[in-house]
Amino acid sequence: MDELQQILENSKLTKQKINDNLLHPVLDTTDYKPREIFAEISDISDNYFNKKSAIRMVGLAGLRGTGKTTLLWQSANYIFDNYTQNIYFFNFADLIRYNISIWDIREGFEKFVVKNYLASYKERIVLIFDEVHESPMWAKALKALFDEFRSAFILASGSSALLLQATADLVSRMLIQHVFPLNFTEYITIRKKKSHEIFDLQTKLKDCLFYSDTANKLFNSIQSLETGISNYFLTNEITNDDILNYVKFHNITRLSLETNEERIDSLISDLIKRVIYEDIPKLSEKQNDAQNSEKILQRIAASDEINLQTLSQTIGISQNEINDNLNILSKAELLNILRPFGGIDTKINKAQKFFFMSPSIRRVLLKPLTGNKNEIDLLAKMLEDTIVLYLTRIFRNENIISFTSFKKGKNPDLIVETLPKPIIIEIGINKNTTKQISSSKIKYKYGIIINSKIEKIELHNDIVIIPLKYFLLL
Repeated sequence: MDELQQILENSKLTKQKINDNLLHPVLDTTDYKPREIFAEISDISDNYFNKKSAIRMVGLAGLRGTGKTTLLWQSANYIFDNYTQNIYFFNFADLIRYNISIWDIREGFEKFVVKNYLASYKERIVLIFDEVHESPMWAKALKALFDEFRSAFILASGSSALLLQATADLVSRMLIQHVFPLNFTEYITIRKKKSHEIFDLQTKLKDCLFYSDTANKLFNSIQSLETGISNYFLTNEITNDDILNYVKFHNITRLSLETNEERIDSLISDLIKRVIYEDIPKLSEKQNDAQNSEKILQRIAASDEINLQTLSQTIGISQNEINDNLNILSKAELLNILRPFGGIDTKINKAQKFFFMSPSIRRVLLKPLTGNKNEIDLLAKMLEDTIVLYLTRIFRNENIISFTSFKKGKNPDLIVETLPKPIIIEIGINKNTTKQISSSKIKYKYGIIINSKIEKIELHNDIVIIPLKYFLLL
């Protein structure tokens, strides 16, 4: 049998293959619970198969370890049960060993499955490509396959750094879905068997926090949700240790069930190095970019505000090269980069502020340098990473999250640029003082202080102090 024909036959899914890949390899009977983004993927599938929507190619982009492969298997299971069993799954991390590319698969379908030109095929068919960036010239190959195989619904996953740099032609065909690190409720769903869905509560909480007219309305609205919030924590027997473990260790999907802290740190360190030394070199022709990236990340881990001139002199590369490197680290979704609050000139010319997509990455980068010293300061920074991750997920590409950088006076941590006035956010382990918000030069709608120690909300004039655990339910 032709090798390519055999690969095609082995890649066609059965229910048994899907079930084997959805069961946790150690716990046997415990499958990975679908994440919130799965609802979006299944909705796109419904629209295509039921309503012939124009969207028929979806790309899952995200940091390594965020669960993209599992989402592909869950999507395959959903489509298999509801629409068609004519599904093929290709993992290019494996196929690259056999020198098999998307071009080869395209030719294989034409020769062995369709037995005619691809456009003549009229049956429902689903093609799933995992680690698609491992295939040579993958963007051009996917474009050609999409254009010729017009009955195919295509799902693909890849490293954010590579998937997001796809050609303009492919981007116009592929809908990119970002797969972020876990939020707290997803982590609880994975860890606690009794966990129940709280989508309605999450929606109401989001509306309260970001779309209330005044601080009083915000305070009263959240008070009305407190029974539901309390029930969620009681039903799932959630402790403060669960919250701390989520922030420190368990916000990356692949590590959500790992209990050994040393192994978690080792796996996160490996994740960082694979992004830096495998993904980034594919984005840049400069041989030293990977080593420079590691140095830059360590500097950012120690302080989210860096002086480009000083850093340039320390590392020995130009400020432009540092900016290029930071842009790549952002595309790889290791970093969330915020610009200062203000007009266009301010956003372009002034310094940026850097946060880690996963707070665990900051901890692992700093561990060799600090050990267990300054744990309180480190936790405060990790909480900021967590809040920025949440805001990034909530507002996606709306570009309304910023920070203040006024030279005189204290600056609050974050700004959410809602209309007609922005919301100011302060974050702290046990922050109760409202001065940093009330003395701000910005005319704000209301202020929010996120406090990791308190249990109930508090109202102080036009500022609401909310428990961290409330915010984590978003």
